Amino acid sequence: MPVVLIFSILSMCSGAGSLFSGSILYSQFPDENECILVCIDSVGVFTRPDSSATFMSSLLPCDQVVISGRTVDGWLGFDPGVAQAANIGSFRLRWIAANAQYVTDGELSSVPVVWGPRAGIAYAMIYETSPLYSEPDSNSAVVDSVPSSCAAAIISRTEDWYLLDLSNGLLELDSEGWIRAADVSVSGNLDSIPIIE
Repeated sequence: MPVVLIFSILSMCSGAGSLFSGSILYSQFPDENECILVCIDSVGVFTRPDSSATFMSSLLPCDQVVISGRTVDGWLGFDPGVAQAANIGSFRLRWIAANAQYVTDGELSSVPVVWGPRAGIAYAMIYETSPLYSEPDSNSAVVDSVPSSCAAAIISRTEDWYLLDLSNGLLELDSEGWIRAADVSVSGNLDSIPIIE
C-alpha cells in the first residue's frame, strides 16, 4: 500500500494516535523490507496466535507496529519491544488475528511464515541442542535430540524432567522423550501438568 494512503488514513485520526511500545512513527519512511500494520479500528493483541489465548491489550485506531512473522492461518506477529530474556522465536511475538481491521504498508507476503504456539499448552523452549531420553534419567537410552531455538509441548513431568511431545511444536516429529528441566525454559502454565513420581 502506498505511503500516501497510509498518511491519508492517519490524517483522519485525532492527533498522532497512541503508539504501541516498539512501533514506528510515519514521520519517517519505513525500511523498504518492513511491513507496517496501521490499525483502522481497535485491535486485540494476544500472547499466542489463537483467539482462546491470553488477551494482552488492544491497539487503538492509528497505532502502528512492524509485522515480523505470520502464521499459515493468517495471524500476524510483532515484537512488543519489551525485554523477554526467557522467550525465544515465536514466543517473543504478540499476535493480531487475520480478521482485524488494519491496513499495511509493505507486502505481507514478504513477512516470514513462522510456527505459532497454541493456547493452553505448556511448551519447553530449548536454548541449546539437547538429547531426549527414554526415561527421566540421563543413564537411559537417548531416543532423539532437539536442536537449539525450537520448542515442544510438555505432556508429563517429574520434579527435574519434562516429557516432550515433538509432534506438537516447531519440529512436528512423531516422537517423545524426556529432557532435563534445567536445560529449558517454559512458556505456559506448568501447573496444569501434574508431577508424576
